[in-house]
Amino acid sequence: MSEETANQASFKGWAKVEVMGHQSHIGLVTTEAYGQAVLFRIDSPEVPEAEETLDVSDWVGDQRCPAGTVVKRPKIIAHTVLVGSNSIYRIIPCSEAAAMRAIRENQRRPLMLVRLPEGKAIAAGETLDETEEIDFDGEDSVDV
Repeated sequence: MSEETANQASFKGWAKVEVMGHQSHIGLVTTEAYGQAVLFRIDSPEVPEAEETLDVSDWVGDQRCPAGTVVKRPKIIAHTVLVGSNSIYRIIPCSEAAAMRAIRENQRRPLMLVRLPEGKAIAAGETLDETEEIDFDGEDSVDV
């Protein structure tokens, strides 16, 4: 077996693997042989829950939050996927750091709002005294 053939026989590294059905998997990719079938094993590591500051605006629940908002991303559980070579249409090699960032940013779990940036938060409204009522005709009235 030539060196070129040996290099084509396996793959090991961090990558984003895009497969049929508009799916993608990100993690440490290795090749495994099961009889005559060769599969790509994609191991996505566990990512702990963490707070981070948004670089760009994003939806948090039903609220659009500006860049600078502090959010909490939930924990991502480690998982492994075996993919057949016939279903792969693209493998994008990358560094471990790039893969970890892509895993965190591509998760489909809701963000939790921790804190809006200063100046972007809306100040709390006035509090009413218990005896005070708002007259929606434009005049305030006080019950006695």
